[in-house]
Amino acid sequence: MRKRLKSRVGQGLLLGVFFTGLAGGWPGEAFRTVPQAALAQTQDPQAQSPTPPTSAAPPSRRIIREVIGYDTAADRLGRNMPTGHGIPFAHVEGVPGKYRPDLTGPVYDAVAFSLRSGESNPSAHASQTARIIYGSKGLAPGVEVVHCMTSNDFIGKLVLNAGTVAPPVPPADSPFNPRVYSHSWIGEPPQLQAAMVLRRVDFLVDTHDVIMCVGVNNGRDTPVPALLGSAYNAIAVGSTSGQSSGGVTSLDLPGRSKPDLVAPHGQTSYTTPVVSGVAALLLEQADRLVAAGHPTANRAEVIKAALLSGATKPEGWEPLPGQPLDNHLGAGVVHLDRSLRILAAGPANPGEQIKRLAGWSFPTVKQDATASYRLKLPIDTGPASFTITWHRRIDGRVAIATRKDTQEKLAVWLDGARIADLDLRLISIDGDQESVLAESTSRVDNVEHIHVPSLAKGEYRLEIVRDPAHNELEEDWDVALAWVIDKPVK
Repeated sequence: MRKRLKSRVGQGLLLGVFFTGLAGGWPGEAFRTVPQAALAQTQDPQAQSPTPPTSAAPPSRRIIREVIGYDTAADRLGRNMPTGHGIPFAHVEGVPGKYRPDLTGPVYDAVAFSLRSGESNPSAHASQTARIIYGSKGLAPGVEVVHCMTSNDFIGKLVLNAGTVAPPVPPADSPFNPRVYSHSWIGEPPQLQAAMVLRRVDFLVDTHDVIMCVGVNNGRDTPVPALLGSAYNAIAVGSTSGQSSGGVTSLDLPGRSKPDLVAPHGQTSYTTPVVSGVAALLLEQADRLVAAGHPTANRAEVIKAALLSGATKPEGWEPLPGQPLDNHLGAGVVHLDRSLRILAAGPANPGEQIKRLAGWSFPTVKQDATASYRLKLPIDTGPASFTITWHRRIDGRVAIATRKDTQEKLAVWLDGARIADLDLRLISIDGDQESVLAESTSRVDNVEHIHVPSLAKGEYRLEIVRDPAHNELEEDWDVALAWVIDKPVK
């Protein structure tokens, strides 16, 4: 966990519960662990999920694993294949009393599910999303701890603490310590209230390095949902079919490209846990790198950059001018093996020559500075992808405000937002001549992405540029870079 500041949190004075977009309020009971034997199966409730699309049957488990590079990674790594071991989860969806998966049968024998929102009957929706990630047949069979909760309790008393002066962080001594949050739900509260929730989400991701995987809505003509698909620091997930919401965000600085990634399935409720499961495997791999002496390998920005650069490009992928990502396909289709290769290659430092066809870096870029990397290719290559990601930062301090009408003193949690503006450029070098081969220069996004169909033999320079003409923030900014260059197809 990283800390940027020390907040003077008071006694948790309630300022008013403002979120009413889903079910209003945040009811629930205190944390408790329920043994599987005590969970009785009942009829399925209606899930609080994205709008069901009119589409063909979803792809099989076998096809999903093949498309996302799971089988390729398993064949390549063998016994070293990560499983998600040591990566606790939060599984967020549903309404009070109907939010947990069906836990009957032996598939989840090695997984401890904690019902954070109180007693619950099984939900068909939760059961379907959970089986994609956990248990002996899931993408992350090594995950041992899953905290289930409703979306309202996530927003309210369990995690974000919306409507209070408490920061959106569980107590340090709490057993609640998820590193990946999987959200197969959407919400559309009024814009002001939505922005308050999004800022708490961004604060949590930035200060605690958690991975927040969130679904967009189904239907190509649906807008990017406010919650949680519009969060800067989350990973918004769509469908490989392109039949999910996309385009740009409409609040809290409109115009940002979403989704970030897509995965194979007909519905975003089920593409989101695919990316969540992949993220868990990347985190386990990153933890191994941290133990080997690379302390920034498991930073949330690095994981996101590895996911985006590792994505494969489906037919029709093409960002509009000025946007880093495709309107409906994001950076492309999540691909576990490519992203694992990016992480495993280890980090590079600014000023160094990139020596591998895949890798990552985590520099801190000052105002009016450029982090550059030299690249010398001895042969022509296939497609190449380069991505930078960085976080929006939220103030997070507690201050005392005075009401104008009554002069009453109130404690408030400050959610002022700030973000640097960075560009990504790939420069071709021919002797004394230099030219910009490709660049990504969005003025509103916190991701830049370059994809070229091939690179010719020769010299290049990759630049992360922070131009003060576009942003006057003086503080240093962490940014993650990830790249993968494919060998030419024979």
